[in-house]
Amino acid sequence: MVDTTAVQYEKVPWLQNSTEQKTTSEKKDTLDKDDFLKLLITELKYQNPLEPMSDKDFIAQMATFSSLEQMKNLNTGFENLSNSMQYDLLPGIQLQQATAMIGHEVTYLNDEYEAVEGKVDSVILDKGTPYCVIGDKAISIYSILGVKNAGSTNDTVLQEILDQLKTLTDKMTPETGDGA
Repeated sequence: MVDTTAVQYEKVPWLQNSTEQKTTSEKKDTLDKDDFLKLLITELKYQNPLEPMSDKDFIAQMATFSSLEQMKNLNTGFENLSNSMQYDLLPGIQLQQATAMIGHEVTYLNDEYEAVEGKVDSVILDKGTPYCVIGDKAISIYSILGVKNAGSTNDTVLQEILDQLKTLTDKMTPETGDGA
């Protein structure tokens, strides 16, 4: 659980630049398309002039180079899609789900892993995770076990209005008697 008074405001991950997200240096364990092209150029440069590379071999290597480049482009596309889902779509969905709980009674696990009930007063976002504020505690949406239907407060208000209108119309309607 997070203390609501200790929440610090900081830049959320899905609004950071892509250069800020990649802080770890990538280790280069495999050959990429640039390395492949360098090898091909070196091979052509130092080939035996009496036994030059055949056209078939050259075309096969160019096809391999093209395939490598396309696989790299696909991989980059999948990484971009994954990052977009993780940093753009998912936090928005989680925040929307959490805000839908405002005003509802929820069951959640406390620090002692006991099921406790409380009413969600508001929602805060801390480090990309939505927390439901219940009293003075911020409960992660991952700790919430269930949500009770608040009984559609609109239906309750509507029923009260209809009851008051019926009472008023009953008071305004004159009683008719068959005394004549």
